[in-house]
Amino acid sequence: MEELRVLIEATIPKNGEFPSAWFDLPIDETEFEELLGVEADSEDYRIVEMELPFADDVSEATTVDTLNDLYRMYENLPAEIREELPAFMAYYSNLDELHNYRHDIIHYANCNSMTDVARHVLADDPAFHSLSEDCVRYFDFEAYGQSLDENGRFIETDHGIFEIPW
Repeated sequence: MEELRVLIEATIPKNGEFPSAWFDLPIDETEFEELLGVEADSEDYRIVEMELPFADDVSEATTVDTLNDLYRMYENLPAEIREELPAFMAYYSNLDELHNYRHDIIHYANCNSMTDVARHVLADDPAFHSLSEDCVRYFDFEAYGQSLDENGRFIETDHGIFEIPW
């Protein structure tokens, strides 16, 4: 499992120094307060470093509650989306938006091209199955895949192709 952690530093000195510590997400508020000497719901700390796949959603002033919420959103994403998070973030403005659309994303796991997606889509289409064998034999899957690509939003990854909502 991927390690998600942040380095947080107190902004109030303790014994002449600013205490800091690495915390794995989700952050335990009791441990946080013991290590840094500040309350988690205060503004007396800042995030100094982070090892997070959703680092663009985190700033120096992000609260512990927000960090824990982002962690829960991330963990609720399907594994195949988490594995390809950078590709998805090119289409979504933040992790919350991606999280809201997670159930609307279609994953074509065994597809490596839009032609494969076309075959997959048509395999489940009763209208396609009602066509004659001759028509099916000469069907242009490549052109249909291109049409799907032009009229939809698809992300091609190492783990298949994903169709994302507009």
